[in-house]
Amino acid sequence: MHGPSGLLLEGPLVVPTTREVVLSGTHGTAVDSTTGEGAVPIEAGQPVIEIDHVTKRFDDYLAVADADFSIASGEFFSMLGPSGCGKTTTLRMIAGFETPTEGAIRLEGVDVSSVSPHKRNVNTVFQHYALFPHMTVWDNVAYGPRSKKIDKTLGKGEVKRRVDELLEIVRLTDFAKRKPAQLSGGQQQRVALARALVNYPSALLLDEPLGALDLKLRHAMQFELKRIQREVGITFVYVTHDQEEALTMSDRIAVMNSGNVEQIGSPTEIYDRPATVFVASFIGQANLWPGKQIRMDGDLAELSVLGTTLRARPGDTAIEAGGHATLMVRPERVRVSVDPPEGDVATVSATVTDLTFQGPVVRLSMDAPDGSPIVAHVGTEQNLPLLRPGDRVHVAWAPEASLVLPAADIPTTEDLEEMFDAPPES
Repeated sequence: MHGPSGLLLEGPLVVPTTREVVLSGTHGTAVDSTTGEGAVPIEAGQPVIEIDHVTKRFDDYLAVADADFSIASGEFFSMLGPSGCGKTTTLRMIAGFETPTEGAIRLEGVDVSSVSPHKRNVNTVFQHYALFPHMTVWDNVAYGPRSKKIDKTLGKGEVKRRVDELLEIVRLTDFAKRKPAQLSGGQQQRVALARALVNYPSALLLDEPLGALDLKLRHAMQFELKRIQREVGITFVYVTHDQEEALTMSDRIAVMNSGNVEQIGSPTEIYDRPATVFVASFIGQANLWPGKQIRMDGDLAELSVLGTTLRARPGDTAIEAGGHATLMVRPERVRVSVDPPEGDVATVSATVTDLTFQGPVVRLSMDAPDGSPIVAHVGTEQNLPLLRPGDRVHVAWAPEASLVLPAADIPTTEDLEEMFDAPPES
């Protein structure tokens, strides 16, 4: 049986067993018992969702290309990328709204590739929460257990216990008797979360759920979502094009582009050691300069770049001597000085072209001798004199603060604007 958009009501109960703070309840299986299939409840950290070499085509359009990864029990896992990258299609295949063209999707070890959405023990929260306007907060959350006839099989006390427990976790106990129209956007979002969690799914799927909120509320809800996920101990699979959301909340992130999974790792790994130029440019801000690798010098690579020779930390992809490469340095790792820097640093002279005040830092735009753009985020601790366009400066960074990536087309400002301004996937 289907509830309103944003809630799938079928699926037996599954509760994580190894987190310190979890919802109490009855263990169950990955699919509805009427299918005759089941799975043994798994420990936190073990795979709850497996994407096994999954490809999805829509006629001649390749939406997802050979995705192959797993998501652990109790993990906050985000799929991040621009519109059209395949993240929403992958989420829809996990939910059962789309069927893989090739490969398999397993939930708690059970192949659910051909199992109907309402028989999968996952719930989905969309950007539009679709709460019942005529029901109170309490009744909205209770709708799922009542539809599953929990009040008949386990008693009305079980429904009350579950609903009260979830309202306490999402901090809406005092709002239980209010109608959705009497709530703020953030409160409505937490009602939708409680409603989706009350049946204890194996995983909660979230498709850009914060997109309808204003900026400050969206920031606050990022921390609320992570807190709720930690308290309930259920796997969250989160789709977003917002890098800040993914970095703030996720245990791991899959960065997707044009149907391909470019990299999977922790926020720190993806930010500090991106695997490709695309990941480096999509996650945070990055200086990316084309060059050629000259040779390895101990643990560092030596490159011809920016009109000079610099040493840098090698990436995970081996590049032969003479091979084309891309050098990456994050703007916050760049130090700017009027005098030549001292010590074992990579250094380049530069000409200031623009300064932009951004609150905690000044964004300093410069040109290298070969015309390549250099961006530095300058904090007050650098104690620079007042700079103006046309001033000559020295930029420097530790070799370990840079990274050598495989050569690729470097996105222009227009490319990045198109990525971030594109409408969400349907």
